[in-house]
Amino acid sequence: MPDLQQLAAAAESFLRRGVARHPNISDALLEHLFSDPDPQVADDAAANSALRPAQMYRILTAAGL
Repeated sequence: MPDLQQLAAAAESFLRRGVARHPNISDALLEHLFSDPDPQVADDAAANSALRPAQMYRILTAAGL
């Protein structure tokens, strides 16, 4: 069975989106998915409940908010 890191590197965006929504995702993998070429993957990563406040503030600052 593939692990989250393998699935996050999959060519299919629906697999990367599943990883981005996974509740047990690591901080490093979440950071990686923020810059995914598919905006839906990045959006799912940013909406993950595992997102730490420091990461959230970094996203908001980068967006100019």
